[in-house]
Amino acid sequence: MQENFNINEISLEGYQVVRGLYFSRIIEPSCSLWYSSIAFNTAAFQALNNCEAISILVNSEARSLIVKPVPTKDRDAIKWLRPNDNQKYKKIECSKFAHQLFDMWGWDKELHCRANGRLVKADKKIMLLFDFTKPELWHGLKMVSEFE
Repeated sequence: MQENFNINEISLEGYQVVRGLYFSRIIEPSCSLWYSSIAFNTAAFQALNNCEAISILVNSEARSLIVKPVPTKDRDAIKWLRPNDNQKYKKIECSKFAHQLFDMWGWDKELHCRANGRLVKADKKIMLLFDFTKPELWHGLKMVSEFE
């Protein structure tokens, strides 16, 4: 039941719809860590020019990861993208690595953690830096806490 309010009729002429992607975090590179795996979103792939393989560098004290494009033949190469792969992200199984991070950083193994990345340059190469000092904490599809 609508009460009697003075509601003025207006024209929507001249207005434009603001696309949802401008408010979405999908356009930012992100990395998610589970107790058994790691995943990157499409924006992370695109930020590194859809390279096929990466290596991951860890700074345990700074709680950060660097993702560096490498040739697929590199000894430490991780294939994170298959040609013509249209998935939004690809989960990469890595139980031992994930267990070490969760234990080292004191995270609850029932949650998964997500951090946004930013492009950085080192040794004249473009890489992605993911800072996990204040990650988003998720339980399933529900965000539990924005910061630890």
